[in-house]
Amino acid sequence: MSLFWKLFASIGVAMGVTLTAAVYVSYGIASATFNQINFEGREPIIREAAAALAERGERGLRDWLRDQARETPRQMLLLVVDENGRELLGRPMPREVMRLLDMRPPRGGRPPNLRPIRLTADLVAPDGEEYHLLFTRPLFTIFGVLSWPGTRLAVTTIAVLVAALTSLLLARYISAPIVRLQRASRALAAGVLETRVGSPSNRRSDEVGILARDFDTMAERIQALVMDKETLLRDLSHELRSPLARIRMALALAQRRANDAVQPDLSRIEKEAEQLDELIGQIMTLARLRSQAAPKREPLQLDELVADVLDDARFEHPDAQIEFHTDGPAEVLADKRGLRSAVDNVVRNALTYAGSDGPIEVRLERSDDDGFTLRICDSGPGVAAEDLTRIFEPLYRGDSSRDHKSTGQGIGLAITARVMELHGGQVIATNRAGGGLEVTLRLPTNA
Repeated sequence: MSLFWKLFASIGVAMGVTLTAAVYVSYGIASATFNQINFEGREPIIREAAAALAERGERGLRDWLRDQARETPRQMLLLVVDENGRELLGRPMPREVMRLLDMRPPRGGRPPNLRPIRLTADLVAPDGEEYHLLFTRPLFTIFGVLSWPGTRLAVTTIAVLVAALTSLLLARYISAPIVRLQRASRALAAGVLETRVGSPSNRRSDEVGILARDFDTMAERIQALVMDKETLLRDLSHELRSPLARIRMALALAQRRANDAVQPDLSRIEKEAEQLDELIGQIMTLARLRSQAAPKREPLQLDELVADVLDDARFEHPDAQIEFHTDGPAEVLADKRGLRSAVDNVVRNALTYAGSDGPIEVRLERSDDDGFTLRICDSGPGVAAEDLTRIFEPLYRGDSSRDHKSTGQGIGLAITARVMELHGGQVIATNRAGGGLEVTLRLPTNA
């Protein structure tokens, strides 16, 4: 159960019980039976009611009762009930008053010297109709609620609703900043370094506000450290390009002057220099992508882009078996340069590890969420299960059987993952049941 519902339930139950008990006690005190016998002014009121009934009958008694309702002090309420139990002005009858109507003096077996006390004043009209005059306190009301039928149910309902609303607001006040902090933590863990909890959470003066401010400070520090590292990596890669260019120039001059005996060694040096140049280029590309907030988008045909990448791969690896299947045209809004690099890195990775061991199958399909899914499957040795998510980290190399063939630098798949992240997509690697690795690129239409 989440913190919100725990707070809501505990506070709601406590407040509901307290409010209901308080209202019930107040209602019981306020609606206690009025003393029908011993209060000042009882006899004059009875005589006035009897005179009004004698002069004009029930209509006169009703008019007199209306006048009394306006003139009688608020501490007392006059009620007149006919023989059918109907109050003349149609007002609700408290339960305590209704019970008074059922009280009658005992019949038979009464001692001759006992004179019963009549709690209600009985009035008789000229036509013989009998009326009961009752004195009581006014109904205790909260916005008129307790004058409803089913008063106790109404009180309970209101108490529960008030407790529920108060608990909802209080639970939300306590849990909402924690939920925002949780979302910010997940976003920061996902690599969104600009994430901050922000206001209003960090403006609070309690412990939650302190925690939010500490989180924002931590996020700023992490972002600064990462950006400094990326800047250093980018600047270092850029600085390495100049001496590398001079090395390659000197190597070209040495190849011209050297005899055939040293040519293999110079060719080896040239190959290593090319790999170093490629590594520096990939590092600079990854650093650029990591500092990029959003890609440059343009309409492009994804199926044509994938086909071009595969044509280049077939040209570089004429012995490779590459099969391409597509459902038809696939138009997306994306960064053409970045998306081509992402697809090319996965295809090169498949060619590196599959080689001539088996075909490479590439499928482009429309997804259920109106996007596109590109699956690149090879027939290589696969990847250890614990490395399936980490192969998209920069410079990561697992202890899988693929490593013995590895000639890459461990940057290409990291570039692919970052490109897909910038486009709102996803890249997933899974081992195939029949052997090999399947890399799935999911890309929304408006990438």
